[in-house]
Amino acid sequence: MAGPYASAGPKASEAGPDPDALAGTRLPHLAGPAAALRQVLAAHAVRHCPHIVEIGGAGLPITGFLTHTPDSVTVIDPKIPVHEADSLNGAPCHLRHVAAKLQEVALAPPGPYALVLLGLSLKPFGRRGAVSPELLALAAGATVLVIDYALELERAQGQIGALTATRTDAPVIDLSLTIHDEALRAAGFDRRRFLVYGTA
Repeated sequence: MAGPYASAGPKASEAGPDPDALAGTRLPHLAGPAAALRQVLAAHAVRHCPHIVEIGGAGLPITGFLTHTPDSVTVIDPKIPVHEADSLNGAPCHLRHVAAKLQEVALAPPGPYALVLLGLSLKPFGRRGAVSPELLALAAGATVLVIDYALELERAQGQIGALTATRTDAPVIDLSLTIHDEALRAAGFDRRRFLVYGTA
């Protein structure tokens, strides 16, 4: 078994780069241990997907939570340290952490793929809107779509409708979460919704 819940850790010579160093700096309200629950749930939802694209993820990318052996994982966030590798969890995998805005990256993942949007809070870039036609096409084409957002975040409230409208299927998971973490509560982000479309 691989991933953060493995019964025995890898030998130091096999461990590879420090996962925390690859994650970058966590936002203060995501620094508590309870915040990682979202990544654990997302990793479970995408466990059958050979290709995974995460938009966002600096501080807590899904990479370190995956327990299966996907063919490719791409994480895009302007604040994530750049990283590229050819293995994950002891198996071949094209792994990329791309330090860029979504609007700067051309994405054409092979199928079937999962799209992960944890902490939905996209921003426009130049003349390109936050929820671009390219992002909507990715959401529509994803075999599994995972979205987590804070109910009190106005930006997320303005984006969730367009993303869920791309789906003709009903969510297989629709959870209301309250994460009892003081930093999340202080930021107003403790009450959340977690959605999974596709085969979870």
